[in-house]
Amino acid sequence: MTIHVIGAGNWGTTLSKLFAETNDVVLCTHSAEHADEITTFRENRRYLSGVPLPSNLTAIPLAACFIEADDVVVLAVPSRSLPDLTQELRSRLCGNPLVCATKGFQHASFKTMGQLVRETIPESPLIVLSGPNIARELASGLPSKAVLASHDLTALTRVARVLRNDTLVFELSRDVDGVELCAALKGVIAVGVGIADGLKLGDNMTALLMTYGLREFVEVAEFLEIRHKTIYGIAGLGDLITTCISPNSRNRRFGRLLGQGMPTDEALAQVGMVVEGVQMARTIVEMGDLNIRIPLFSTIARAIFEENRSLREEFTACLIHYRG
Repeated sequence: MTIHVIGAGNWGTTLSKLFAETNDVVLCTHSAEHADEITTFRENRRYLSGVPLPSNLTAIPLAACFIEADDVVVLAVPSRSLPDLTQELRSRLCGNPLVCATKGFQHASFKTMGQLVRETIPESPLIVLSGPNIARELASGLPSKAVLASHDLTALTRVARVLRNDTLVFELSRDVDGVELCAALKGVIAVGVGIADGLKLGDNMTALLMTYGLREFVEVAEFLEIRHKTIYGIAGLGDLITTCISPNSRNRRFGRLLGQGMPTDEALAQVGMVVEGVQMARTIVEMGDLNIRIPLFSTIARAIFEENRSLREEFTACLIHYRG
């Protein structure tokens, strides 16, 4: 059995390194040039520099990837690339288990990444991977936990055995949509924490933001019928805390740049990777007509999408006069 990890960014490369502890792993890249670089240097210098890769990890371009019947496929591409990737893969699979490690929410369709995968490749059992996982920490050998969630119990237990490693320990869940929605929601709060950091509002205001942000996180999650066990588990609260406090969180980095006065497009370009909180914030705007009181989420969304706003005054007023 081989594990094929599709997506050679920092997250896909990290997962490849972990799974190579007990399996042969093929890391599928976007281009042959990138695959050759990884093979030559035994390191992904573009996205995970300084982390040596094991000898049983092979990098090849996706076009050259041959997937056999018993292999497991892990999807770790940016959310914007996932729809096209699933269309490309559907004719190359034969019921292989698909592990979706891509977090995000497609605003146009109001669907999670896993829902998009299930629609395009219904023959393959879907397992979602999510949790408080900063890629570089895991790649450096620092331990953590994640959730594997699936409606297919047989595929879930089999894949959990196959992916077992000494660094990333898995909890199992059946709440697939809840795990994914929590992963999407937490990014909005992390952007807000970053904005407060960029505005230099101080730790007291950051504490208020995380407290009220968690309140609204729960409000939206309950509206979306996410189970309480998922909300307060590592895929919900755990991922939320990590994304808010880690300097390596792209959502927080993006928010900090906004707070420092950088326009949204420039901030996204400087982060250089997909910021999941932005897509979810678009959905939050659409939820404005629903009977959900989320003034902090709405303030963060306005900060992202409406330029030339007085962020310091708006954030201060929202937090000090909060009546959620």
